[in-house]
Amino acid sequence: MEIEFRTNSRGEVFYETDDGESKRLTKFSKEIVTMVASIIKDRFPASYARLATLYEKADPTERKYLMVERFIRCNFGSDDYMKYDIDDETFNFEEVKCPLRGRFCPDEGVICKPKSIFHLGREEKQTAKLYVKGYNFKEIAAKLGKSPSTIKVELFRIKNKLGVKNCREIIKILRLSNY
Repeated sequence: MEIEFRTNSRGEVFYETDDGESKRLTKFSKEIVTMVASIIKDRFPASYARLATLYEKADPTERKYLMVERFIRCNFGSDDYMKYDIDDETFNFEEVKCPLRGRFCPDEGVICKPKSIFHLGREEKQTAKLYVKGYNFKEIAAKLGKSPSTIKVELFRIKNKLGVKNCREIIKILRLSNY
């Protein structure tokens, strides 16, 4: 499912699915809320835990919706229409303007701009970031001043750490995890 989110000046969240219909996100948007909450829980457990703490006193029928709405407002919502914010369960994070970001937000790196659950070494991170951007192993080797065989070994280690079957899945997992 492909979804594009946008937030209006009052902070209300709207979404548009691949069928082109635009709707306001509410507690009754159960399919979207359940799907997004599941991805957050699986890929960003620290974010999910923080959101659950923030909304633990909310009405149980609204809690998951409030968690998802906050996550969306912090990570999506720009009226960009350049690409979908969720594409086949992959989050395409956006730089959302927020007066608290960078200075006062206690949840930066947790809820907004959440950190990945994977821990790669410094060199693996460099390789992974270039690979996700679309560089092949020869181009990565040239950019990093390493041999192509070294990059192949690093991609193999990354693949094993992520528990994926092939290198193409590296891209999907790292994008899902905002890496």
